[in-house]
Amino acid sequence: MNLLIVDDHLINLKLLRAQLESEGHVVFEAHDGVDALALLERQRVDAVISDILMPQMDGYSLCYEIRKRARLRDLPIIIYSSAYTSPGDEKLALEMGADKYLKKPASVETIITALHEVIAQPHAAPQPDALREVEVLKKYNERLVSKLKEKNAELQQSLAALQRAHDHIVELNTDLEHRVKERTAGLAARNKELTEALAEVKQLRGILPICSYCKKIRDDKDYWQSVEGYISHHTGSQFSHGICPECYEKHVQPELDKLKGERGHNE
Repeated sequence: MNLLIVDDHLINLKLLRAQLESEGHVVFEAHDGVDALALLERQRVDAVISDILMPQMDGYSLCYEIRKRARLRDLPIIIYSSAYTSPGDEKLALEMGADKYLKKPASVETIITALHEVIAQPHAAPQPDALREVEVLKKYNERLVSKLKEKNAELQQSLAALQRAHDHIVELNTDLEHRVKERTAGLAARNKELTEALAEVKQLRGILPICSYCKKIRDDKDYWQSVEGYISHHTGSQFSHGICPECYEKHVQPELDKLKGERGHNE
């Protein structure tokens, strides 16, 4: 069979085309109702499978326009939709001229069965009176407005969810920036401490100005202090005083000998 499939989503078109061609059918494509009518003017097809929600002309209007044309009014039409799925949507599709209504996604077996059914029982296009036609169009407009409201509500929910996600990301980013600043400040302080410690170590390893008489050391602020005080200040070391053997022999022992001599003389 020669089949026309109508959908504004390229992925849907490719999938449906692959399913139908795998069954040996020849497939033509249109992206909305306007494209479909233009193709039908130059190409004969055995049936139409159309989505509903499309730009320029939707599936409902396509059904209505096909049934208005004498050459096309008996053409079998299957509505195949994922957006309009309520019982009211199906009823309106049939009232607008569709022969069959299928919900997406459907198996290839279901689609082929539906095609055979509409081909076996071609549409006997009625000639509705003016009042019934007006009533059908009124239902169509009401359904279209209702669907637009639903889509708008869904869009608002999606926007609200995106806004919440955005706010959460901003909050996380702010917290991250705060942590980075704290960490950077901590690293800077630590680096300063290490730099100062390194400078002190270099100073201790360098040439120290020391008095030749009292042995005091001059620091970088031109302050003279004892060796013990200088080293303790720059390294945190504590001192325990004692007497080395050399000094003991040189200084302490003579004093002790002198003290003993004075005691023996007094006795």
